[in-house]
Amino acid sequence: MTALIKDPVLALSYGPSGIGKTTDTGLSFPNALFIAAPGALQSVKNVAGYSPLVEHATTIPDVTKLINTIASYRAKGQDTKIDAIVADDFSYLAEQTFALLEKKFNGFRLWGELRDAIIDFRNAARFAKVHIIVNCWEQPPKDKMGGGRVKGGPMLSGNLPEQVPAMFDMVLRCGQDPMRKPWQGIYQCTLDPNYIMKDRLNIASAAHPAPMNMAELIRAAGYEISRLPVLPWQEEIVAKVSAQMVAEGPNRDKDIANAVFSDLIKNSVSPAHARWTLRDAMDRTVIRRALSARDSVFL
Repeated sequence: MTALIKDPVLALSYGPSGIGKTTDTGLSFPNALFIAAPGALQSVKNVAGYSPLVEHATTIPDVTKLINTIASYRAKGQDTKIDAIVADDFSYLAEQTFALLEKKFNGFRLWGELRDAIIDFRNAARFAKVHIIVNCWEQPPKDKMGGGRVKGGPMLSGNLPEQVPAMFDMVLRCGQDPMRKPWQGIYQCTLDPNYIMKDRLNIASAAHPAPMNMAELIRAAGYEISRLPVLPWQEEIVAKVSAQMVAEGPNRDKDIANAVFSDLIKNSVSPAHARWTLRDAMDRTVIRRALSARDSVFL
């Protein structure tokens, strides 16, 4: 039987500044090309212990151009080792794009040009053959001029808060759960009358509220997400620890995690990389338990 070819995932997360969106993308996609402002990825370096590959961009067309460049390399069979593209702070890019277009156009022409820029981005992203991840600031629900209501979601101009999420496979709202230890970040994905969320992979919605770990959510849908080349052992440890936690039950999670962390440190693994490994193992376990619970009953 021919294996099903999975299209790369287009994912969007949104939430307030400082909640962990950028850090999660750094931990989730260590071999990604990051499109970010200078200094924006400092949290990745401090938490994950590596410096991401980064390019700078000012507008959405700049991002589209970079996506097309990577897609062209891959189409020619050139191994770029880049398996994802992360557009950090897409709200800022949209804001800058609008400001630039506003200097040239007005009225319907302005919004038409902005729409065209988004359409070009969507087309490039969908056919890039790599995962495309963007994060945005959050805006609350608001009333439309002339009546109607716009759900809360990514902070974007005009009609983009409704149009942009439609092009993505996953739209996840960031939040915090103080009871979740040691990482409080969560991705929310549920039917909500006030906020836009969705998950075509049917993983984050099943695990709601899911761990703030984009890679593990996508892996749970059957995708392979590459590891940092200097950590070739990491996936094996994550799989082994998660399997042990599932087998022994949640009451043993803390003891297992502490024992593995201690062993990694004794074997000269840096604390940052040890925490990263346990983060993936624990989050994988949470997701596996949620999926198992979902599949164990019909109603």
